[in-house]
Amino acid sequence: MTRVRIDKSGLGRDIYITGHCANENSGSAEATLVCAAMTTLAQTIAQNVFDSEDTGDTDIIDVTLRSGQAVISYVTDDDGLNTAVDGICKGFDMLEENYPEYVSCYRSER
Repeated sequence: MTRVRIDKSGLGRDIYITGHCANENSGSAEATLVCAAMTTLAQTIAQNVFDSEDTGDTDIIDVTLRSGQAVISYVTDDDGLNTAVDGICKGFDMLEENYPEYVSCYRSER
């Protein structure tokens, strides 16, 4: 099971992803595909945050991408970045809706 937590504030986002959809014992092609989709979404968010930092619009608090763990935390004045990240995060919601046995999402707003 992969768990996604998205804490949203007006100034940025804190995104935490832990766990695996698939492991070497699952043998499920479906789980492997869902896991790959989760990884792609996380890496896309991270790249958007890095790109925004390069333009001076964003301060990165933490970007950690490891097997079974991702942390993406930033503050920004860039509404475009938050809009892009929120759009990408909809992918997590869609995966949870279609594959609840592999994905669980939690959102909060501050």
